[in-house]
Amino acid sequence: MIQELAATTTRQQASQERWDAVIVGAGIAGSLAALGLARLGRKVLLIERTTFPRHKVCGACLNGDAIAGLRSAGVWDPIEALGGHWLSQYSIRSGLNRANLELPGGHAVSRFAMDRVLAESAIAAGAQFLSDTAVTIGSDPPDSPTRSLHDNDGHRYHASVLIAANGLASKPASGDPDDRLVVPADSRIGLGAHWTQSDDPRGPMHLSSGVIYMAIAETGYVGLVVTENQVINLAAAVDRSAVQTSGPAEVCLQILRSCGWDLTKQLQTTHFRGTPTLTRRRKIAGGHRLFYVGDSSGYVEPFTGEGMAWAIRAGLAVVPRVDAAIDRWTPDLPQRWTEDLKQTLGKQQWRCRMISRLLRHPVLVRHTVGALSRFPRFGRFAVQQIHRDRRQVLQELHSEARQSGASGDAA
Repeated sequence: MIQELAATTTRQQASQERWDAVIVGAGIAGSLAALGLARLGRKVLLIERTTFPRHKVCGACLNGDAIAGLRSAGVWDPIEALGGHWLSQYSIRSGLNRANLELPGGHAVSRFAMDRVLAESAIAAGAQFLSDTAVTIGSDPPDSPTRSLHDNDGHRYHASVLIAANGLASKPASGDPDDRLVVPADSRIGLGAHWTQSDDPRGPMHLSSGVIYMAIAETGYVGLVVTENQVINLAAAVDRSAVQTSGPAEVCLQILRSCGWDLTKQLQTTHFRGTPTLTRRRKIAGGHRLFYVGDSSGYVEPFTGEGMAWAIRAGLAVVPRVDAAIDRWTPDLPQRWTEDLKQTLGKQQWRCRMISRLLRHPVLVRHTVGALSRFPRFGRFAVQQIHRDRRQVLQELHSEARQSGASGDAA
């Protein structure tokens, strides 16, 4: 059993320090940013609002892009050692149509276990960690040499640069009129649940490790995968109106049943967690001495592990930008970071935006799934665009880091 990750400092002690960087949110992007900055010798405070580790609404699937990023950060080995499963197949259904596609790589591991490894790695590199601490970002004047935030007990924390990596719950904080969230009216919400699977393969819908199961219906889609210790991870993107009418468990059951999968017994006794609306964007991914990273910077409804890959890429890319900003802040840096994110994530998010549009047309989806079953070569090509060659991704990551570092020096 994974134990709670202890804080390395107290609120009182942390409030008395002047930090190079304070990072809000110890998820993937936040912990990787803390790790990178700590390795550069920066004085870093990583703040998490909950007891850590914690469960997250997430598909729990790392694609080739994500794995490449974790390898480049030197944290893949302890994550692989958690006991997750390598992915080899993608089983997708829409109504009576079904297709089984080969995956060129990927790994299923829970966020509960993986996020702890990433936070521990940041601590080992020298970052300080503060848990169970909900904070609010202050509205500092534009000429302030620091950015501040405060917790519910009145402690104030100051940093040369603040990184907001607190996920979909992040709210505008910079005081800049351009710092606002734009959410499409039809943006879906995320649902998540998990349970331990029986060892009996004859049980109702026994799921095989190494397979991503995806059921698509008019109200949304549900993904299932086996993670470490035979734990089933469910992640869904569904219409808000359907959840309001039927509740999370019933919506997921309806989608699964429409595709011939029945998990009634499991879902009726399982606790569900939800998210705010998924698809959103920010015009500017930052503000005065502030960078938004990961889901906080904007998000597109994902499909097979892209969300974690984006968080990894952003967490790595922000490090040279923040490292330069600590020594010399200029007002154009938020716009530069926004452009960095477009360059780093733009193509992948565009693909997911197109897929999410497709998934809202049930007849078209059924025909597409039917075509994938008849023409598996096309399906393999589509999957490879997401699960790309790891060596290629590594080269891109290193190139982006060098370019960001050069831009930071120029700033």
